Amino acid sequence: MRTWIIILVGLVASGYFTDVYSDSTMQAIVCPIIFTLLIMISILKATINPSFTNSNRSSSDSSGFLGGGGFISGSGGSNGSSDCSGGGGDC
Repeated sequence: MRTWIIILVGLVASGYFTDVYSDSTMQAIVCPIIFTLLIMISILKATINPSFTNSNRSSSDSSGFLGGGGFISGSGGSNGSSDCSGGGGDC
């Protein structure tokens, strides 16, 4: 959480002091570079460690597309059996 606050403060500060048409090297070059780096760091941090969005998610109760239930894992049938003895013509 502390790193997100530091990134946010850095983004606000570097965005505030950015002036591309300025004669100052700090405002025209350094601040836009810092702003871009902080954006890339926040995107990487969000994609590599997505636990800040779903902290209550566990792998035992996942029911997503490839996770635990449904079409791909095979447990989404009527009774869970995979034989074709039902007679419904669905084999």
